[in-house]
Amino acid sequence: MNTETAALGAGAPPPAAAPAVTGRTLRTLIRREFWEHTALWLVPLIVAAALAVVTLFAKTIGVRVNDVNIQNVDEGARVLVLNMSQMLWVAVLYTAAAIVGAFVALDCLYAERKDRSILFWKSLPVSDGLTVLSKFLVIVAVAPLGIFLLAAVGHLVALGIWQARAASGAVPDVATWNTLAWLRGECVILLCLILASLWYAPLVAAAMLLSAWVKRSPLLWAILPLVLGCIFELIVFHTKHLWHFLQYRSGGIWNVLTHRDGYSVINGPGKLLHDLNWAAAFTNVDLWLGVLAAAALLYGAMRIRRYRDDT
Repeated sequence: MNTETAALGAGAPPPAAAPAVTGRTLRTLIRREFWEHTALWLVPLIVAAALAVVTLFAKTIGVRVNDVNIQNVDEGARVLVLNMSQMLWVAVLYTAAAIVGAFVALDCLYAERKDRSILFWKSLPVSDGLTVLSKFLVIVAVAPLGIFLLAAVGHLVALGIWQARAASGAVPDVATWNTLAWLRGECVILLCLILASLWYAPLVAAAMLLSAWVKRSPLLWAILPLVLGCIFELIVFHTKHLWHFLQYRSGGIWNVLTHRDGYSVINGPGKLLHDLNWAAAFTNVDLWLGVLAAAALLYGAMRIRRYRDDT
């Protein structure tokens, strides 16, 4: 008996095997999302390519040559142009990716029931929680990280194109390379993306819960109740509390981030890249309450997926 026990013990997997299998399964599920929703990576690539083409043929960066004497632009202004072009580049890419992500969140759990692929995935030894978590992580973490890397590489390519054209005299030389300033700008962009992922997490989770629950038209269910709710409140109660809440949840954290010491960093004397109010933004109570709400909504989506397959 002891020999049999020892043999069984020798053949048992090490304690770290289960976490390793879970991690490998999660990576496979994440890859699945990019296979099934090609727009997650295709749209940002197309937008980045379009921006590169614009850089190749554009004549100016926001100003006409006749409006400013380029020779009188000091070094600080050229570095500012460098940083602002970084922000503009990632803002365009992130906006496109956010639109795609919203549609994916509303569709991901609904589509697998609609095409019956949920029956195949439920036949595999993959939990509903891990499946829902993988879809959520793709939208709020993996895709934004990919946008960050794509924007950094794309901006360097665009800057190289612009500097080459400026050297030939085809366009004004309004930007200058500064490694420290560029790295600082990338750090600011990364922190902003992390902040955005945390702030919009409950919206993504709510969209996924809706996707798991509704039997048809998740986009209509996402928009129509909010529109009707705002109209009903305005007509019956003559208030706009729901509208103000939607406005706050869509961009309230950026007001916290860009206000410091009683003035707006964007419009005031502060410098956009290193006078942002990071402490107030990352310690904002509503930010972390939203994260908790996202966890509860994801749990609800997981429970609904477990029992609803439309068969």
